[in-house]
Parts: sequence; C-alpha cells; structure tokens
Amino acid sequence: MNSLKEKIENKLDSLVETELYEVLDFVECLIKRKVEIQSPTTESPLLAIAGILSIEPLTSEEIEKELYGEGEIN
Repeated sequence: MNSLKEKIENKLDSLVETELYEVLDFVECLIKRKVEIQSPTTESPLLAIAGILSIEPLTSEEIEKELYGEGEIN
C-alpha cells in the first residue's frame, strides 16, 4: 500500500506547473500557520494597547460630569 506522501506525489504528477505553484503556496501557508500557532510572536491588538488604558477608574460622579457637564441635573 502506498504511503500518504506517495499518494500526494502521484496526484502532483498530474498537475501543470501553474497548479504546482498553487500547491506550493498552500503548503507554505500551512507551515506558516503551524509556526505561528506554536510560537506566537505578535501580541493581540487589544493587549498592545492595554498599557495605554491603565488609568485610574472614574467615579460615577466623574462620569456624570463628563457626560452632562458641570451643572447639576434636576
């Protein structure tokens, strides 16, 4: 019985050169994705800005002041 690699090679023999480039592109994408999953080098966009957002939390009064201005609500 043929191994999986041999089966793939047999299928590749029937493809024209432009199709082989597509297969190569696909295989390279699979390898790149595997590497990224195993060792992620880029952090999440949310984590990248997390330091910017580390300010003191606002009180409810401060939030109301920001929303409605300095005057009191009647």
